[in-house]
Amino acid sequence: MHAVVFDSFGDTNVLDYREVAPPALRPDEVLVRLHRAAVNHLDLDIRSGVSGMTVARPHVLGTEGVGEVVELGVTVADWQVGRRVGTYAFHTCGLCDNCRAGRINMCTAIRTLGGDRWGTYATHIAVHQSQLVAIPDALGDEPAIASYKYATAWEALVDTMKLQSGETVLVIGAAGGVGSAATQLAVHLGAHVIGAAGSAQKTAYVEGLGAAQCIDYSQEDLAEAVLRYTGGVGADVVFDVAGGETLRQAVKATRHGGRIAVVGAHAGEEVTIDFVDLFRRHISIHGCGRYTPAILARVFEMLGAGLPAAAIAGRFPLKDAAQAHIAMAQRDFVGRFVLIQP
Repeated sequence: MHAVVFDSFGDTNVLDYREVAPPALRPDEVLVRLHRAAVNHLDLDIRSGVSGMTVARPHVLGTEGVGEVVELGVTVADWQVGRRVGTYAFHTCGLCDNCRAGRINMCTAIRTLGGDRWGTYATHIAVHQSQLVAIPDALGDEPAIASYKYATAWEALVDTMKLQSGETVLVIGAAGGVGSAATQLAVHLGAHVIGAAGSAQKTAYVEGLGAAQCIDYSQEDLAEAVLRYTGGVGADVVFDVAGGETLRQAVKATRHGGRIAVVGAHAGEEVTIDFVDLFRRHISIHGCGRYTPAILARVFEMLGAGLPAAAIAGRFPLKDAAQAHIAMAQRDFVGRFVLIQP
């Protein structure tokens, strides 16, 4: 098999496409021949050595991949060779209080594909039998891999925020992979969406996704614009992918009793917030970001029932993963970058 491997942390030059030994299949694992993999900002952080994760090297990146089952471990009974599947990024312990309560995305001993173990930048991957989700026959590989971010958006907006039709949602970073998925999902669920992005080109894209209003926060104050659009009331729900100063603005833009979901922190990991204002207005802030297999299965089902597939910003052969990282680092794109396995 072949994989994109790095032996030391660094820039894109450390990524090496080479032949590697196939994984030894454990009794409870499934071997998948991958057709597509997705590129995430986490991959760039891990490659650079700034993710905060303990990563053994040599290492293979990639949390998300789609393909077909080609071999079963001796104790696997729930999968069949030839079944099309998507990987579930997280391996959970099954023993902690959260796992036993069904909150497996909050497992206290969670391990991540492409982080704690080799990931999907490869032609094949061995994963635990619980780390697969069936892809419906009517759903193609590219719509499936492009739309994984819907699962992150669903966990935040539906499972955590309990979004209701007719509510106003502010999506910050609405042109990015997660933000555009949140925008389209919220529109699909009947919400009134205000999309915020960092350029006129990106706000035009967000408007095309169905946002009722758009804000270019490089040109105007985010909170003031939201209050103007909502008659001074503020948003019912805020979906923030950035953290940092945008989270401070999100609090100002939230109505009394509103809810904020934070799913990323690339704009700043430490934020100073006026907690007197927070508790007096009964605003809640929730950390989100890990979906469950059931959520991913629901997303795959909805893609076949009218939910628009997420956009693809670019396609690269697996061997050119470094070029995909360079493109992602520019941050002037909309949609997802996809790696195509040979």
